[in-house]
Parts: sequence; structure tokens; C-alpha cells
Amino acid sequence: MLSLEGKQLGNYDVIRRIRVGGMGAVYEGRQRTAFDRRVAIKVILGDYAKDKDMRRRFAREARTIARLHHPHILPLIEFGDEQGILYLVMPFIDGGTLTSYLRRSLPDLGEVSAMYQQLLDAVEYAHENGLIHRDIKSSNVLLELRRNAAPYVYLADFGLVRTMRQNDPSQAGKPIPLEQVPGTPHYMAPEQTRGIVTPLTDIYALGVLLFQMLTGELPYNDPDDVRVIQKHLYDPIPSPCEHDASIPPELGDVVRIAMAKRAEDRYQSVADLRAAFMDAMEGPDETLIERIEPAAPMRSSTILPGSRKTYPLRSEDLAKPLSMPVVVRKSGHLNQSGPSPVVQEWQERPRVTGENTTMRMRPRITEDPLTLRRRKRRLPFQLWFLLILLVTTILLALLIVPRALGVSIFPASVPIIGASPVATVYITAQSQDLQDKYLLTASQQVKMPDPTTHSIPSHTIKGAVDSTTTVPATGIKTTPAVQAHGTIELTNTSNADVQIPANLDLKSATGVHFLVLQGQTLAPHQSASAAVVAIAGGAIGNIAAHALDGTCCANNAVSVKNSLPFIGGIDAQSTHVVQQSDLDAVQNAQSGKLQQQIIQQIQKQLSGDELIAGTPAFDTQVSSSLAVNDAGDQVQVTVKIVGTASVYNRALVEQLAGQILQQKADQTLGQHYHVFIRPAITSAPTVAQVKDGVIYLNVSIKGTWIYTLSQQQMSRWIDPIKGGSVAAAQAYLKSQPGISSVSIHLPFGTSQLPTNADNIKIQLTQQ
Repeated sequence: MLSLEGKQLGNYDVIRRIRVGGMGAVYEGRQRTAFDRRVAIKVILGDYAKDKDMRRRFAREARTIARLHHPHILPLIEFGDEQGILYLVMPFIDGGTLTSYLRRSLPDLGEVSAMYQQLLDAVEYAHENGLIHRDIKSSNVLLELRRNAAPYVYLADFGLVRTMRQNDPSQAGKPIPLEQVPGTPHYMAPEQTRGIVTPLTDIYALGVLLFQMLTGELPYNDPDDVRVIQKHLYDPIPSPCEHDASIPPELGDVVRIAMAKRAEDRYQSVADLRAAFMDAMEGPDETLIERIEPAAPMRSSTILPGSRKTYPLRSEDLAKPLSMPVVVRKSGHLNQSGPSPVVQEWQERPRVTGENTTMRMRPRITEDPLTLRRRKRRLPFQLWFLLILLVTTILLALLIVPRALGVSIFPASVPIIGASPVATVYITAQSQDLQDKYLLTASQQVKMPDPTTHSIPSHTIKGAVDSTTTVPATGIKTTPAVQAHGTIELTNTSNADVQIPANLDLKSATGVHFLVLQGQTLAPHQSASAAVVAIAGGAIGNIAAHALDGTCCANNAVSVKNSLPFIGGIDAQSTHVVQQSDLDAVQNAQSGKLQQQIIQQIQKQLSGDELIAGTPAFDTQVSSSLAVNDAGDQVQVTVKIVGTASVYNRALVEQLAGQILQQKADQTLGQHYHVFIRPAITSAPTVAQVKDGVIYLNVSIKGTWIYTLSQQQMSRWIDPIKGGSVAAAQAYLKSQPGISSVSIHLPFGTSQLPTNADNIKIQLTQQ
């Protein structure tokens, strides 16, 4: 792998490599343009740096992070390309990953709760933005360590993020080879191993992560990734309570439901998971008591920070509160003359689940020992109370009584001494929501979005697959039997003419009958030949020479002889032939699967916000090794499908619809209004039809416009309202164009606005 230490990538100096993976590495760097700020630089190296799909995926990760703005998602500083090396720049988090944190120490339940809630917030935000992380794991959780507080959590690595789309066949999932499944086996939901990815896939990974944070171990662990996946699919869900009895059973139930084998049995949203987690964290009522005891030698049962200890509960202890052993955390030099250690007792109502019940608790460890100080002499409490009561009474008399009597010590516009003299006027500008539906077209003939024609560019993406299958030929062709034929020699041995009739039936020694085809008359002692054919078809008529030798006719006066064998007899035969239905059956069986493969091919070619319009058009061609009606027992059938999809860009749809809605705002609202909430599509565009290469899209878009109020304009309102009453000022301000509401906060103790214009501030607020 190419080493980048000491090199420069854009505005960044590469210092050292932090982590290396199968596709690239993460380096620590310094940002030259930000006073050498520490940053983390993620790069792809080796053959992956030249792979188009990998580069496209890396750029997609950058785009995804750039549009996410959440305090617990690691933000993107910059995305660049330096001499073919793509890199992402993010803040450097020196606390490391959750993986390394769990190796060092096991967090207590308070830390688990704080960190897990931060992680839930990040995943919920991603889901609300239509994103599935697909690779939630401890090494993708970065921690920023803080003093006297739980670590601050960042969710990182959106390289495998998946966009949630309606009617997405690939999201519904079909089985794919194990080596092609994206994600990490130890955190992979059962359906994810089969290529099915939904938001509930992340819920499962969050359940695995909660188990790991509670126990320091993974629920399913094995050196063989295939074995790990089998455990996720078939093994019972382990309970963290089996590893540590101090973990509340309610948390074990949260892990069990989050890691349910079937997605429908899990929490259906991050909000549901958070609610269950918070309920589980409340647990039974517990009381933590701190008291001071004389210093004593540390016992063997002393609990060290980060450790957990088991305490057996005996039956005789049920009548008294349960107390923990002495807990001491070192602070400076501890000796016999030092301050007394803080002792903690954990009291709760014991629960008995058996004769030998074992209870495990996580004691809170006090950071520093309690130091005793001498109290200074103070005034008696009764004297303090009387002084405070007297001062309060005098102030109330000065403030309330004159007002109640209609008199004032000070002018109505003068505040009480010590109070701020500034009156603040809060103005809310008028706003208007605009929403409309538009029919847009997307065509390859359009180069740029055009609000006039309501059109945007589109293009086509093609995919092609083929499949060859060998199937039996199901047609039957029958060939009829063929009669054997031959020639016989007839000799008249008598002294009189003999008539040989046509269709004379002659029988061979084997019982086969033959017919003389043509009759004739034989003179005395004359010989002649005659054509003969077997009555029955088939090879049975193929007789040997002299098989018909004998006599016939006129008292056997004619001798019959076949000097040559009879030939040509063929038995009836049935053979298999190819039928059109054989080819159609293969086409019907393969088309659906091949079309899904083409859709997946096309989806891999999509970039950014591109979407497929409707269903791709498929062109199917079928060829075979034998033609229809050709004889054969089997035939090879090849089905080839070419798919063409019309593709449009969702961002361009929103951009064009926003421009059209802006034109409407200019016409209906006027020039004094400006965009307050940028127009956005309220629901996914629907494809009305795709005809002749043109896509027709129905789009609903909504935005908010607000009246423009300049600071100069608002400053002109101060003189007319100064020194006046609140009601008069509100009436005047509400009469101004573009004002929705007015709220006035006067200085304490006044009933009118200040007479000095400098003491009146007008602020514009949002609704």
C-alpha cells in the first residue's frame, strides 16, 4: 500500500497513519489554512483507487455526509482529488473508537445511557433523512472524552449507506452470495445476510452494540465469519444479564427485542427503541447514601473503579437494608492522618428469585474524599430572616403601593433604578405558504432545466444478461411401418394354361402373407416373374431367399420361387422433436429472474439523485440448438434480454418545480416577499407515463415566503412609538405592511415605552 506520511494532499499535511483497512486508510493530518488544525483524512488506495465503482461509492459517501447536519454525526470538512487520490477530511477525534474504549474499561450504566442515547439520536436523524447506515459497529463510533462527563459520541463511516426508496426491488432483497453482502458479520441482522436491508437492519445492529456496551463482549463471536452469520441466523439471543447479574433484566429485554431474528418482532423505529431503553434504565427504586466513617484499612472486598463485584444475599438479610462494602478512590497521598474516606451504601428493597439469590450492583464512586472544614461564626438564622423580610417589605411598598394608588414615584417611562432602560419590540413578519402540483417532462432532447416548458434532461441506461438452459424435447413424431417387397419366379408345370390372379395371397414358411401385385396367364411349361409385397408393414416382411418357395394355383401346377431376399420392410417408429412450447417455457421461467438482474445492473449505474422512471423496457431474444420440429431428446435454449431504463434526476425535478413555484410567488405575493423555507418536494415524484422516450412526472412542491423587512425600515418606526403606551405602539406597528404580530417587553417598573429612541430596540423574529 502506498504510504502517504509526510506528503501533502491539497491543503493538508499527512502526519501519520491511524488505521488501515481492506480498501484504504485513515491518516492524521494538519490543515494548513486553519492554523495546523488536526484533522482525520480518509483515502482509498491500491487497486481500489482506480476502480470506478469504488470511486463513485467514495464520492457518494462524501455527498451523504455533507448533507447531514447533526451534533452526533461526524461532519465533512472537505472532499478532494489529489493526483488521482480521493480523500475525505473530517475533524480529528482523539478519544478513539468505542472498540478501544471498551477494551480499556467497562462503562457504568450512567455512561452507557448517555453514550447510547447520543448514538440513537444520530441513527434516528439518518433514518429521518431516508438513509440506512448498514454498518453500525463499535469501530464506527468515535468518542470525544470529557472531564466528569460521559464521552461525546460521533457516528462515522457512511460508506455503505443505503437510500430508502419506495418500490425498490433491490431493497426488498433477494439471496446473494455471502462474500457480496455489505456490512460487518458480527453486527449483521439475519435478513441482511440475504441482501435485505431496511431501517430495522440498523435497529438490530443497535441491539448488538448495546449488548457490547453492557458486557464488553459481542453476542456472537467466532474467528470464522460464516460461523458468526450462522449464529445470527439460528442461535438463541444471548442475554447480557447472563454475563453480569448487575445488569437490570429490563435492559436484557431491550437487547432481546432489538436483536429479534424476525424484523417484524423488533422495535419498529429508533423512537420505540429509545422509549424502551429509557424505561429499562429507570429500573427499581434505589437510594444512594453517603456518610462519614473513621478511616480504616482497605478490605479485600474493596471495589476498584470500572470493576463489578457480586454479593450473595442470604435469607436472614431480607429483613434489613442491603449495604455495599466500603468504596475508596485514591486522591493524592492517603495515610492514617488524612481525611476520612467516603463510604457509600446502596439501599433497595431486595428481590428473592431463589434460595441462593445473587445481586450485583454498580456503585457510584465518589470522585474525591469529603474534607471537614471549620465553620466560621455566622449571624443567628433568626436575625438573617428578619433582615431579609424587612428589606423585602420596604421594596414591595415602594413598587406596588404607588402603582395601586395610581401615583408613581418615577415617570411611567423611567425604569426602576438598576433595571435595564431598554424596551425590546419583537416583530414577526407575515409569511405565506405556497403549494402546487406540476406536470413535468424529462427528455433526452433537453439539455438544461427549462421553467418555460416545464422540462428537464433525462437519459437512458442499458443492461443486458443471458442464460442458457438444457431441457427435454417434449414433442412426439410417429413414422408408419413400411411394407417389404420382392420378386418371385412362377413356372407352369402343367400342359394347360394357368391363370395367375392379381392379389394372389402367398404365405411364407414363417407365416408372413404376401400379395402378387399383378395377375397374368402362364402357358404350359412357361416361366414368368411377378412383383410381390408383404401384406403387413414392418421388418417382418424382410424374408430370406427361397423363403416363399412352393406351389400354387390349378392344383399346385405352378411352382413358386424367390431367388432373392425381400427387402424394404421398416417397423413403425416414434421420436422426440422440439416444440415451440419447449422454448416458450424456458423464456417464461428465466425472464423474471433475468429482468431483476438487469434492474440491479441499471441501479449500479445510477449516480447521485438519479431515479428510474417506471419499469425498464425489455427486449427478449430466444435461440436454440435445434429448430422447432427437429428430432432430438434435448435442446439447449438461450434467453437474452436487453433492458433500457429512462432515468431522471430528482434534484433537478425539485430545482425546476421550485423555480416554477417561485414564479408563482413573484406573481401572487409581489416583490416584497422572499423565500423563507426553500421549496421542497412534499412526496416522491410519480411517473404518469413514459412515452416515446419522454417521462411525464407529477410533482407536488411546497415552500414558505416571508415579507422582507429591512433594519432601516424598522428603525423608522421608533420615533412614532417612543414615549407611548404599549397598546398605541402595537396598533401603529400592526398597521405597517408585512407585520404579522407585535410583542413589546418594557423595562422593569415602567408602563410606557422610553422617550429616548436609543432605548428602543426592534428585533425581527421568526414564526
